[in-house]
Amino acid sequence: MRLGFGRSLLLAAAAILVSTQAHAVPLTVGVSTPLNGTTVFDEPWLAGTIVEDELIPFSFIGDDSGGIISGEVQQRVVLAIDGTYDFYWRVQLDREIQDALGSFRLGNFIAPEYDADYRTDGTGTVGPSDAYLFDSPFVGFVNFNFSPDGLGEGRSSYFMFLDTTATSYDKSAEFDLTNVGQTHISGLFAAFTPTTETAPVPEPSTLALVGLGLGVLRRARRRS
Repeated sequence: MRLGFGRSLLLAAAAILVSTQAHAVPLTVGVSTPLNGTTVFDEPWLAGTIVEDELIPFSFIGDDSGGIISGEVQQRVVLAIDGTYDFYWRVQLDREIQDALGSFRLGNFIAPEYDADYRTDGTGTVGPSDAYLFDSPFVGFVNFNFSPDGLGEGRSSYFMFLDTTATSYDKSAEFDLTNVGQTHISGLFAAFTPTTETAPVPEPSTLALVGLGLGVLRRARRRS
C-alpha cells in the first residue's frame, strides 16, 4: 500500500523526532548520571576516523577468596567529523572468572565539559548503568559503573565514551577497574586524555564508526 505524500512527511518528521531523543549526557559534578546508550544515527557528529586503537590486558584479584577478574580494555581516540577528539573504552571479560566487574574508572581526564554515554551500534552487549563525575580535589575523575550486578564472565561492554571539544590529546590520564562494591582494584593503566595545547587538527579523510560505586582511582585514595 502506497502512503500519501502528507503521511510520508509526517512519518519522516516522527523519525527525525525519535532520532533526536538519545544524546551524550552532560555529567554533573557529584551526581550519578544514568546512561541510556546512543548511536551515530542519533548523533551523527560521533562518526569519525579512529586515530588510536589499543588493547590492554588486565588481571586482578576480585574477591576475598582470591578469585580473579581478567580480560582486556580496548581504548580508542576518534577524530570526529566536527574536528574534535572523542575518547572510547570497551571492557571484554574472560570466561570462567570468579567475580563480576563493577566499575571502569578514569583519573586525571581533564576536559572543559564531560558528555558521556555508550554506543549501542558497535561491539558489545552491556552498557554501563551510570557515570559519576567527581568534585575537587579529584577533578577529572570519572566512574563508569555497571550497577547493580556488574559485568559478568565472558561479557563485553559497549564502547563507553566521553564526547569532548579537544583539538589535541596525549596519554597522561589513567584508568583502573574494580569488582562490584569496589573492594578490590586493578593496577593503573595509561589512558588518552585531552590536552590544553592548541594544535591543528587534521581533516578526516575517511569515516569509521566506532563502535555506583563512588570509589576513585588508587592514586586518588592515597591522596585523601
